[in-house]
Amino acid sequence: MIKEDLLVPLVGVVVAAVIAGVVSLVVAILAKDQKTSEFRQSWIDALREDVAKLAGHWFIVTSAASDHREVRGDATDFLMSQHDYLIQIEICINRIILRLNPKEHVVLLTMLNQLGSVMLLPQKQKDSAMHEIVIESQGILKAEWTRVKRGEWSFRLLKWGSSAAVLIAAVAGYCIYRTMPA
Repeated sequence: MIKEDLLVPLVGVVVAAVIAGVVSLVVAILAKDQKTSEFRQSWIDALREDVAKLAGHWFIVTSAASDHREVRGDATDFLMSQHDYLIQIEICINRIILRLNPKEHVVLLTMLNQLGSVMLLPQKQKDSAMHEIVIESQGILKAEWTRVKRGEWSFRLLKWGSSAAVLIAAVAGYCIYRTMPA
């Protein structure tokens, strides 16, 4: 049996170890969630940049090809001369596709995969197709930004759990204070 005078320091050491363990766990969760949020922000920035490049190259090439077709009746020679722009368009499309989740972003992936067939349509429809891609991308970017602002689920759980623990401790402290003799 442990003497009472040794029990208090033992309990103190155990409580200090538990507190240190909880603090360590909290710091690890916060650091991981911070890093995940940084990666999400980088993903958002890269997707935004790729969609902007895609739209810019698309509008330049398709409108210039349309103008060339109106003047000369055929835009094949012009399009062949724009080889670098066409490569950049394909690179942007593929970079965007690789960034997207096939289960979450079905609509945008479908639009991107159908973009090649849009090339045969009139300019107004080409512009409209790209405009729809930009609008769909904005929705995805907004949703991801909201996720970054809110924080990861473990961070939110920790935040609300900590708030509840502080509230419970405050109420318990008040109750103990009220029951103490004057």
